[in-house]
Amino acid sequence: MTRSHATWHSGIAWLRHHQWDAFRATLREPRDAAAVARWRDARLSMLLAHARQQVPLFHLRAPSHATRLGADGAGEELQRFPVLTRRDYQEAGLAGTLAGNVSPERLLDRSTSGSTGERMAIRRTWLEERLLNCFRWRAFRSYGVGRHERTVNALFHGNADPRDDQRLARLAMALGWRQILVVDALGDDAAAEKAARFAPHCLTGMTSALAALVDTVVARRLTLSPRLVVTTGELLTAPLRAAIAAIGSPIRDLYGSNEFNLLAWQCPAGQGTYHVCDDAVVLEVLGPDGRPVEVGQAGEVVVTGLHSFAMPFIRYTIGDLAVRGPDRCPCGAPYSTLMAIHGRTIEMFRLAGGISLHPWTIHNAVRPWLGMVRQASLAQMADDRLEYLVVATEAMGVAEEASLVAAARAALPACINFTLRRVDAIPAGPGGKARPFVALRGSGG
Repeated sequence: MTRSHATWHSGIAWLRHHQWDAFRATLREPRDAAAVARWRDARLSMLLAHARQQVPLFHLRAPSHATRLGADGAGEELQRFPVLTRRDYQEAGLAGTLAGNVSPERLLDRSTSGSTGERMAIRRTWLEERLLNCFRWRAFRSYGVGRHERTVNALFHGNADPRDDQRLARLAMALGWRQILVVDALGDDAAAEKAARFAPHCLTGMTSALAALVDTVVARRLTLSPRLVVTTGELLTAPLRAAIAAIGSPIRDLYGSNEFNLLAWQCPAGQGTYHVCDDAVVLEVLGPDGRPVEVGQAGEVVVTGLHSFAMPFIRYTIGDLAVRGPDRCPCGAPYSTLMAIHGRTIEMFRLAGGISLHPWTIHNAVRPWLGMVRQASLAQMADDRLEYLVVATEAMGVAEEASLVAAARAALPACINFTLRRVDAIPAGPGGKARPFVALRGSGG
């Protein structure tokens, strides 16, 4: 066995040993906030030591050896790490952000495709992916969604990683557990009929995908009456909530991101808060001075993932604003809370001729070229004109740009003009972050 193979095998064995403890933690709902804190600090101490030793990005950015405080001081030590942005990770590249004891070609690709404004490369092991999904399913269990109940997951696309072995999921379905139907709410005209025939107990998915699916269900007079709707992926605005509520089911909201999966979930007891997933992430809400804001104040969301060792995210800003809640939810659950989330949202474009266009129509059409895009924003300039602002990498030449434009135009009605404009940077919108989709004032839904 070569040294590189020995390093990889020892790394995987290390991950397996430590991640099984985390898997067991998702099988039960913790009741003791002190126990959650101890668990979090132990994982955090392990993560920080691993990042220093194995990840080039943190070799120079991590605190010096003298500041390593162990599990009891892990929270204090974390505060000495700098806050990192997407740009920091992009500039470091995969060589700088992946751990040295994992094999890159065996990692799952969970990269963002640019729908939030900037494309972000994300890699995880198969075990890390399963573990983060378990925290999400624990949130579903808190809403009363049982393992034998049927769930419809509404998305806007489907691009499964061929390395993501799904045999375990197929076995669970064969045993009658986790019966899940995934539908494409944008690309599949029969998605509403498929969902209605499946008769799900729970309907979940990207917020605007759910709104689009429900719109079709209502328009076609179909019967879809799940016991619960769980939204995720983007901000649950009042118009989107109203659209989804047309089927009469109660709605609960999850807050997450590609980098971390689940960050928080709406209090099952109806307290109006979001429970932070404190045994999976350290979530900070920071003011302009870089210090935590007070309860009831809004600040920038900065997150550390406790279970991502292949590609650690430590004090990483995801570009959202949130309102800090009490350190423990009034319902008695042992989690810190958020009172409100001012996260990303996706707006519908109302175009000439009464056409309603979801931005993902364009987003899906240009997906093959998004690896050449560092940042992008699709803006509606007029009833009949869309402009795609792009901060491109060197890989996008004249031919690639022409192909992207042709693909976008092919996805649009002939009466709509589409242009691409290269820029050095995309200006920030309200809240200080770039908006990936910008509809005309008053046209968003």
